Amino acid sequence: MKNQDLLVQFHQKHNYEFLKSVLSDSDDILDKYFLARIYMKEDNYQKAGELFKSTDKLYEYGRCLLLLGKLEKAKALWNSLPQDSPAVLWGISLIEFIEMYVIHIPTFFQIRSFLEMDLDALLCANQIKFAENVINGADLYAKANSESYKFIARVLVNNNYHKLAEVFLEKAKAVCYVDPEVHFLCAKCSLFRNDKKQAVKSLKIAIDKGFGYYPAKKLLDEINLA
Repeated sequence: MKNQDLLVQFHQKHNYEFLKSVLSDSDDILDKYFLARIYMKEDNYQKAGELFKSTDKLYEYGRCLLLLGKLEKAKALWNSLPQDSPAVLWGISLIEFIEMYVIHIPTFFQIRSFLEMDLDALLCANQIKFAENVINGADLYAKANSESYKFIARVLVNNNYHKLAEVFLEKAKAVCYVDPEVHFLCAKCSLFRNDKKQAVKSLKIAIDKGFGYYPAKKLLDEINLA
């Protein structure tokens, strides 16, 4: 399959079943890489890991091991890799947070690039204890990146942990009250509690602080039409 067609089918059309039928017998490295990414989206970390390993994508292979709950294997693999990329350095730090013995604090950009994605992946993979330990490091992340509380809260809201999300949203408001997305996420938590009045209040703050923040306006319109 041509690279352009592959990208369209994967990113635009999300035609994963078709792609699996086309790519499954291919020996092309790029084809195997995209097939692995499809299996990741389907939460099939075992097959994804095998393909990442076969294409020498060892950071990604380690991530699959972690999502399968194989912490020690992921740790050994990541520690064996050259520590010259933000992803590997983040992975090593992530393991430390999971083990609750933190030596390396991730950087601003590592947190921005990986925290939200990996916390969401851990929750989706039902690695709840790992996710809890990652969340417990919030104050350390915030020292390097003040948006960390919001990143964690956003993942929790998207995974229906609204009550816990509110704890981190309060911390996020204390750091940057003018961030409209924080108030938007607060509104979502209020709606989960069926507190429409508080949700409307939060949305109006989001619109005011965000100069007409569109997601808040859209949600407010939906509430008013209900």
